[in-house]
Amino acid sequence: MALPSFIVIGAAKAGTTAMHGYLAEHPEVFMSEVKETNHFAYELDAAGNLVYGVPELHRFPVRSLTAYENLFANIGAAKAAGETSPIYLECPHTAERIRNTIPDVRIICGLRNPVDRAYSDYLMYLRGTGRQFDASRDLSVAAEWVQPDSHWMRVSCYHDLLKRYYDTFPRERIHIFLTGELKRDPVRVVQDVYRFIGVDPGFTPDFDTPYNVGGLPASPLLERAFTAGAAIRHAVEPWVPRRTLKWMRRVRASNMQQAPALPPELRAQLMEYFRDDIERTAELIGTSLDQWLVPPTRRPGQVPGIAPGASHAM
Repeated sequence: MALPSFIVIGAAKAGTTAMHGYLAEHPEVFMSEVKETNHFAYELDAAGNLVYGVPELHRFPVRSLTAYENLFANIGAAKAAGETSPIYLECPHTAERIRNTIPDVRIICGLRNPVDRAYSDYLMYLRGTGRQFDASRDLSVAAEWVQPDSHWMRVSCYHDLLKRYYDTFPRERIHIFLTGELKRDPVRVVQDVYRFIGVDPGFTPDFDTPYNVGGLPASPLLERAFTAGAAIRHAVEPWVPRRTLKWMRRVRASNMQQAPALPPELRAQLMEYFRDDIERTAELIGTSLDQWLVPPTRRPGQVPGIAPGASHAM
């Protein structure tokens, strides 16, 4: 039976796609050809409905343990093998299911400023569903994604989601990286992950190719071509040359524009909402998250309100 030695559990829009790519490039690492297998999150109730997940947002391409094992049948001489499924962080029953199947697995999780993560996640939802961004609707306190009970806000409250893993796995088998640090010092952050999973930390992957760039599409038609064919794209990617995949990522990234920055008042309100969870999360993981609580520096000439901002997301 072949199973992964590590799993990247999320968080969504916190650098998981980039980290998956950097891991896949390492010559001593085998990554599942299916990104977001979502295997350990898949479960049906007695009526045949998903226990967790929304068909509009979540795919479950790998539903049986046999199919999951088959993904790792060709590990060969790789020193480490893994998969990436951001739904694992938010799904309530996943930590226990992973432990019951792979008790010695290592867990990797990326965390991002919760306000930026929620906003970026919502923008991805708009792109995926073909809905247009509306500043008057989406940058107000009445916006759908801003409501405390929305999926986007709940997934940005990290403490309780992570605590399930810290209660289930030994602390030394959990590695947290911060998206901000991944952007500022990618070599150090990625090589720390290599070291954590037991492969040569001296390897440097390609940091020039963009992964899952966020924002708003300049051409909605081109973005729809990417999102509408997502299922097909995921199915054929294992057989597409890496050079072609990188070209496709660059094309998609070039179509993305920065989304409007959140109005300062709205950002301040959201940060205050997350403050307690940020402090509890920092205590849980043993890492300061004070940088999230510092307001972003206003650029010269920028005025309060809706203005161009840096919303590109991994």
